Amino acid sequence: MAGFLALYVVSLIVAPVASQFAPIVVTPSGPIKGVIVPALGQNVLQFRNIPYAKPPIGELRFRKPVPIEPWTEPLDGTAFGPSCIQYKELLAGVWEGLENQELSEDCLQLNVFVPRAITTSEKKAVMVMIHGGSFLIGQAAADDPSYLALKDVIVVSINYRLGIFGFLSTGDNVIPGNFAIWDMIESLRWINRNIASFGGDPDKVTIFGESAGGFAVSTLAVIPSIKGLFHRIIAQSGAVTSLMAFSRDPLRVTKAMAQQLKCIPDTDAAIDNTVLTECFQKKTADELLEAQMDPTLNVEYFGYFSLRSVLWPVVDGELFFEEPTESLRNLNSDVSVFYRSLDVIAGTTSNEGSLTMYMFNDHQKSLQFDIEQGLPTRVLCEVLGPAVARDMYGDELLSDAICKEYSSDDPLQQSKNINYLYEDSCFVAPALQLVEFHAQDRTSSNTYHYVYSQPLNFTYLFPLPAWMDGMGAGHAMELPYLFGPASQQDESLTTEEGRAFTDVLVSYWTNFAKTGNPNGVGLVPWEKFSINTRDYLELKFKPVQGQNLYERRMNFLLHDLPNMVQNKAKTEL
Repeated sequence: MAGFLALYVVSLIVAPVASQFAPIVVTPSGPIKGVIVPALGQNVLQFRNIPYAKPPIGELRFRKPVPIEPWTEPLDGTAFGPSCIQYKELLAGVWEGLENQELSEDCLQLNVFVPRAITTSEKKAVMVMIHGGSFLIGQAAADDPSYLALKDVIVVSINYRLGIFGFLSTGDNVIPGNFAIWDMIESLRWINRNIASFGGDPDKVTIFGESAGGFAVSTLAVIPSIKGLFHRIIAQSGAVTSLMAFSRDPLRVTKAMAQQLKCIPDTDAAIDNTVLTECFQKKTADELLEAQMDPTLNVEYFGYFSLRSVLWPVVDGELFFEEPTESLRNLNSDVSVFYRSLDVIAGTTSNEGSLTMYMFNDHQKSLQFDIEQGLPTRVLCEVLGPAVARDMYGDELLSDAICKEYSSDDPLQQSKNINYLYEDSCFVAPALQLVEFHAQDRTSSNTYHYVYSQPLNFTYLFPLPAWMDGMGAGHAMELPYLFGPASQQDESLTTEEGRAFTDVLVSYWTNFAKTGNPNGVGLVPWEKFSINTRDYLELKFKPVQGQNLYERRMNFLLHDLPNMVQNKAKTEL
């Protein structure tokens, strides 16, 4: 998990507030006063810090969100609210540009961005942004979606509980977990009830997000009980089909934290989950956060290196009855039917493997290598390969085949191959599975696949070694372009070509939100993904159409290795 913290990158576009009158909108929840902010010479009406649920504090901690009660006096929506409780040091640099740097458990708020003026005569498509951050860090206010809104859509950004506050679980109905997912659902219910007052169409809602945000939107897309709250998804660098998407054995994690908090003497102790809950309830937020950051809860938690996530969604018997990948395999399941009724865009960057810098940084001493010089074969064959074999296929014996496939005698190529294995297993193959599951027996919905390859200089946040030069766009590198030019990050964003590319990305995303089809005048055509043609679009300054993304690597992970598992099972019978 330590390396996975790099899943959150923000654009931090800070715009001056215009000195015009404050708009007020009257919603079913109550009146809200907003603020007018200039963007690209136009105005965006922003309504900030709107509560969608009661504060999850006291007895409401580790409980589903409780809907907010209506108010009568105008709510002050002119300033962003606090971020949910998190460990700021995990990505300290992002806090400098935030208007509100406060942390609070009372953080279940959302922000609404309306282009130019509110009108209810013509309902606008709605885009709900779910931020990334490994479900450990992040906030709704970090990215400014004004550039999206100015394409004549309404954008909503949401906060949700993070880490232990959003995902603690005892594996039963005492603390069932998934509170962050329930937060997202409650925010969507608030949007469904209120967005028409802002000029939005509750029947045309797209949820989108990057990294943990991508995991979140694709996870929401496999919950048939919330049908009608949204209609399209854009999953960027995160898929519910990934081996990382769900935590396993959550009670074991909870016990480890309970021992740190002195709620139990040791993890082998017999416990009453209700008593355990009471102990957690009495702890301060800082104490809970400290327990969450215990290093035994990261990749070494399982007793060996694992790519599995800790403090993430769990199978809870209410939202999820099994890991969604299994449900999606059955075209007749409620999960598959609901998921395939949505319009879907899913994809990854061309160098998701940039995260290997953080995954393997702590292994340099034990495996005797310098990560700045590259990743040696023993990292592949002794650490990553066995982890992929265990976590993705449940069979460590496959690690020999994985080692052979991704090995190279050339040190530079070996480093790149290890990058490829990490990104392929955790991001690229899951995204491909996501669109494959969606395109099966497709009737009226649309499926689109992409790879984002436009590089960006992010070294001020995430310094990368020289051997990664030329490997493409690292994890999250699309965000600054998607959210508009920000000169403090990279000069290419403010060039004519960079600004044009921002317009291209924003157009694809907003066209899709409006119609379910990203195509439009002046854009390179984006063909639908199908099981036969397997079309995708490479997103860069000059987008390029393609088919069968990384064909050999994907066939190996999604066909060859599963066939080995099946043949082995038949032999054992």
